[in-house]
Amino acid sequence: MDSTLSYSGINTKVKAMSPKLISRDDFQKISNIETVADFIAYLKKHPGYGELFQKYDEREIHRDEAERVFINGLYMDYTKIYRFANDGQRQDLELIFFRYEINVLKACIRLVHNHENEIDLSVFLPFFSKHSQINVAALSSSRSIDEYILNLKGTEYYDMLAKLHNKTGLTPFDYEMTLDVYYFTKSWRLKETLLSGNSKKAFTQRMGTEIDLLNIMWIYRSKKMYDMGTAEILTYLIPVNYKLTISQLTKLVGAVTIDEFLNLLSTTRYKSFIPHLKNGTMEYEYTRRINKIFLFNMTRYPASMAIVNYYLFRKDMEISQLTSALECIRYGLDQKNRQDYILQL
Repeated sequence: MDSTLSYSGINTKVKAMSPKLISRDDFQKISNIETVADFIAYLKKHPGYGELFQKYDEREIHRDEAERVFINGLYMDYTKIYRFANDGQRQDLELIFFRYEINVLKACIRLVHNHENEIDLSVFLPFFSKHSQINVAALSSSRSIDEYILNLKGTEYYDMLAKLHNKTGLTPFDYEMTLDVYYFTKSWRLKETLLSGNSKKAFTQRMGTEIDLLNIMWIYRSKKMYDMGTAEILTYLIPVNYKLTISQLTKLVGAVTIDEFLNLLSTTRYKSFIPHLKNGTMEYEYTRRINKIFLFNMTRYPASMAIVNYYLFRKDMEISQLTSALECIRYGLDQKNRQDYILQL
């Protein structure tokens, strides 16, 4: 049985790290910054990023390079937490590492597609190499998707992507979606053996809701934006059911029109999601709901990894906001639009 005492140490560690997260007030100030140089100079003075950006000249750093530093900030925090965790807590963190591994695989696919060969895992590579079978250097230097898949030989991903590669007309989107579906499907299965007690309850509620909402959004986009058929939509659905039953999901996929889809959705537990599909705020609402579940789990399951998981979620969202801030500077958005775009995440 979970014990509050057994989690007090790691929860205290994470709470001590939390002040280094970028606050809403910080983001308010960031939204007023006009140049990348001033933006990086600001982060150099922030306790959460000062160490990471110290070796960079803010007048010369490129946007893509800055984004890689942001991601290394997440990985650095994860490594600190993992080293502090006991064996049982590390099982929960292994599921998060699985997500990071999938993200690295997807990033390398984009490198192949864009004919680039640079991925920066500088602060994470020693830990990553120890815990993963992936050869990041080989993957990131692959010159074609054939070479990329060959460089995965001996890993759990090889057979799946090699089989997919036999199909014609594929794009990087197909490979990335396949990896995402694999992540959610396997994680849902692994929770039964890796997790127990309150940690398992918290994980199940959060990931189950994620999967349901992602499936809803995918079906909606497929019908509204891509005019996909039933068989093609099913290819990219996550084959897991939480609050959406198999019958409900099947009917949603089979809906002929958007109106029929929305009418069917109104009979499910996710009917309140309909306005956000209609007005284009579904991504924001998805994040808001997941954030709410994390907060709920911290209160209901203090003797679990809920506090740790929420910290890493917040760090991940922080990276999204920082990346958005860079984009706003790049495209010269006015202050009002910057605030709307950055602060809504």
